[in-house]
Amino acid sequence: MSSYEVVATKILKYLNDCYETGQVPRIKSLNAKSLRITVKQYDDTLKMLSEDSFIAGIEFFDGVSPKYSSVNDPSNCR
Repeated sequence: MSSYEVVATKILKYLNDCYETGQVPRIKSLNAKSLRITVKQYDDTLKMLSEDSFIAGIEFFDGVSPKYSSVNDPSNCR
């Protein structure tokens, strides 16, 4: 597993390279597989970079675990 600093640096370098060359960053070019990290580590790193104002323009949608969803209780269906 790579450290936060290593992963964050790779992400920021990619974004900087895109900026300097006038390219639009493509999320498919930069993903967990290409960085050789887990999806969770990738998501967590992007969230931390966003929270620390290093990156902008990314929205995160945290879902509710099905275990806590009221839809799982048939008495709540309407």
